[in-house]
Amino acid sequence: GSSSIPNFFRIMKRQFTETEWGIINSVGNEWMQLDMFHRYWALKESFLKAIGVGIGFNLQRIEFVVSPLQLEIGRVYKETKMLLDGDKEEEWTFEETRLDGHHHVAVALGKQEGSGRKHSDVSSMDPDQPQFTLLTFEDLVASGIPVAPEDSAYWDNFCSKQESPVKQNSHSR
Repeated sequence: GSSSIPNFFRIMKRQFTETEWGIINSVGNEWMQLDMFHRYWALKESFLKAIGVGIGFNLQRIEFVVSPLQLEIGRVYKETKMLLDGDKEEEWTFEETRLDGHHHVAVALGKQEGSGRKHSDVSSMDPDQPQFTLLTFEDLVASGIPVAPEDSAYWDNFCSKQESPVKQNSHSR
């Protein structure tokens, strides 16, 4: 929704460390930079989801040292490391892959509670086995059961609503 990639990066400046921005800005043209931005974003989001916190977490507290710089589609990588408040976090493993030319996936695996073993030690993955299965909408809803009978009046009411909210005058409070 931004007018340009540089403007989008300016808006998102505080979400990444200077080191991360250095890598993002060094990878080539704007589309490659945006691709690297999305990779870092997937990594940060995976960590926040793993620890169960939301957007209030200061993303500059976590810094990723990505490796390798380029990810091959369909291959799972575990080389990327994370620093939390400047200290290297050995307890965390990040599995990354590219689903295709436009989509990064990152999964944060931390130390299992009550165990000295990490998730990555427990799960052995066959590198030749596909790690993700792409599902269609039909696949997802095939076993779905309606929780209520269909109500066509509800649908008609929903469809009659405006597409987006109307901007209100800031003086009318």
